[in-house]
Amino acid sequence: MFTGYREKFKGGLGLEKREARIEATSKFILSKEAENLKNVIGNLVEKVNKEIFTKNVPRENLDEAAKIVDWKIENNSLTVKIVSGLRFRAPAAVLRFRKILAEELGLNFKIGVRKLETPEIKFEFPIKTSEEILEKIKSLTHVQDVAKQENLVTVFLKPMEEADLKKNVPDRVFSVVKEMFKGEAKPIQQPQTVVVKQGKSRIQKFKEDPAKLALELGWIKEFPGRGQWIYTTPYAKLLDAIESILLEEVVLKLDFQPFMLPKLIPLEVMQRMPGYLEEIPEGMYYVCPPPRDPKAFTEFKETVKVTKTVPKDMLKNIIKEPDYVLAPAQCEPFWYFFSHETLRVEDLPIKLYDRSGWTYRWEGGGVEGLARLQEFRRIELVYIGTPEQVVEVRDSIVNELVRVVNDILELEWRVVAATPFYMREGEIGDLTESKNVAAFDIEIYLPYRGERKKTEWLEIAGCFVHKDKFVKNFSIHEVKNRPIWTGCTGLGSSRWVTAFLANHGFNPKNWPSRVREKFGSYRLPKTLLWPKKTLEDLEES
Repeated sequence: MFTGYREKFKGGLGLEKREARIEATSKFILSKEAENLKNVIGNLVEKVNKEIFTKNVPRENLDEAAKIVDWKIENNSLTVKIVSGLRFRAPAAVLRFRKILAEELGLNFKIGVRKLETPEIKFEFPIKTSEEILEKIKSLTHVQDVAKQENLVTVFLKPMEEADLKKNVPDRVFSVVKEMFKGEAKPIQQPQTVVVKQGKSRIQKFKEDPAKLALELGWIKEFPGRGQWIYTTPYAKLLDAIESILLEEVVLKLDFQPFMLPKLIPLEVMQRMPGYLEEIPEGMYYVCPPPRDPKAFTEFKETVKVTKTVPKDMLKNIIKEPDYVLAPAQCEPFWYFFSHETLRVEDLPIKLYDRSGWTYRWEGGGVEGLARLQEFRRIELVYIGTPEQVVEVRDSIVNELVRVVNDILELEWRVVAATPFYMREGEIGDLTESKNVAAFDIEIYLPYRGERKKTEWLEIAGCFVHKDKFVKNFSIHEVKNRPIWTGCTGLGSSRWVTAFLANHGFNPKNWPSRVREKFGSYRLPKTLLWPKKTLEDLEES
């Protein structure tokens, strides 16, 4: 029990009236002993409770504000217990009190605050939940323990340093736990397919899996890496032809300008990309740099020479921790380029694109032939402007892509309103206004997958409006604080090729004229056993 000061909090930590309560016990290490300043600290606590912690809190919600309910001082250590609801949370109140305490003691008594540590933080939720959810909560990195008592769940956090409080770690843990409770209450929903518009059904003359035939014809060859292929001349020429059409008919027509971007992305940049590390860290390739000291590899090199194998365990102990990811989105450096820069509405919109390399995603067991790869080609378009400009640019891209798919490539298509992974499930938006729809996906029917009404179509383009999410995450500013939004569109070139081959087959004679003209002719190297088939074999069969 604290001996310095104690005030009964209204309703204690009772939750009969409120959704949740938060309690934080923090210790401030001072530069000098301050036991003789109990009156000063008592007055400061009273002032903070009445004036600082209640600032901007509506009168009817004062019991939701933070409040110091107990404190004691011993030698050069001041321990404070703060209780709060959700209006002004206890961990934030700890930092606010630290600032005020440092100013008061420093200015008047030449005493500094050397260290702040918070050994105890707990959340109390008035809720019934399952043991399964409790175990999941307990497994969270920053959670020390979980207790359940009738209709009350108490979550105890591990000790926090000042840096953890400044990074809002307790608040983020609170949000994660709260989402776990919400997720338990929600029924599992099947993904919703909202078709905005759709092209006409087409007669399907080709119905084979293009990956199987591409292997037999030598358009691709196996590579040891899962979800990777060696792409030979005809595939490469077809990809070039389709990318050329996309550049001419969409990218350059809409006045996008080229950039060339890194594909090795530092984790500090990736951390600012909404949703990636928080939601799908399992979907990326992580890169560990080697040490600069050649001697670190002496034993490794000798082992390789002697055993003719790669000692992975030994290598794991030599290389450093992960510092990078291979670009999973391709747009990461675009946003970093504009980070902390100031723009003028008069100079907008800005429209840029990159097609300089590969994109990488770890699909695990989701790899599928040529349709779902771990290393693939994309054209990435990004745009920054006023809200109206960004929506207009995105919608113009969608319209031009539909025209290309329908009129030039002669594919069966549909446009679907979609939800980005970093948004809540089901947040499609009001379809009566395009600005409310976060994403439009363009999908192509693949005959080899089955009936069009029952099977999954292949997404070949995702066209996004981010609103101000990326603007905030990357600290992009407008000179007069006028609202600016961002958006991006990913054109999965590899998937465009897959969709084309799945519908038109491998004989250029059967292709739409524009593609056939750009494709031209090709020479494929041959060995005694490769490729297994030729186009002539197909024509004969």
